Amino acid sequence: MPRSDEPGRRRRHMRVVVRVVVPVVFAFSLWYVFTHVIRFGYIVSRSMEPTLKIGEYYIVRLHDYGGDDSPRRGDIIVFTGADGAPYVKRVIGLGGERFLIAGGNVWLDGGWLREPYLKEQPDLAPPVLVTVPEGSVYVMGDNRNLSEDSRDAGPLPLDQIMGRVTRVVWPLDQIRRFGRVQYPGRSDI
Repeated sequence: MPRSDEPGRRRRHMRVVVRVVVPVVFAFSLWYVFTHVIRFGYIVSRSMEPTLKIGEYYIVRLHDYGGDDSPRRGDIIVFTGADGAPYVKRVIGLGGERFLIAGGNVWLDGGWLREPYLKEQPDLAPPVLVTVPEGSVYVMGDNRNLSEDSRDAGPLPLDQIMGRVTRVVWPLDQIRRFGRVQYPGRSDI
């Protein structure tokens, strides 16, 4: 025969669950998401204009880019620089590729890579033949005239990549999502 205070005891247990267990599970879930799934970043330079502008906040989907999940040409990535700070650039060349950069433009597989995201025609510079080592990518900013990138620092090892920028979330009137780049006239890259 149940005791008369059994319903009261159940209510007290439910209050403990609601007041303690639920907030702990919620806090753990937030911690996990913001340390293993996504992070937020803030644009502080003009090197990725017009795609990303100073003062915009973005979401980075964290990746380790290992196994079958590797960066693709056109991905906007965040990586850790030599100074430990995060940098945002676009993947242009993949490991094992050989291509030519002339005047800030890329000659790949017998044709110029059409890059609709560029801010302006890059300044003329001496041509450079680039070979990207396996396990690395070659990155450049969309504002090639104001970007310090792989043209200055060389190819970027994959283990320095934090993740891929997926969307801008602030300011509210600039919210947008970044899908995978489809290069005009090229179905093979």
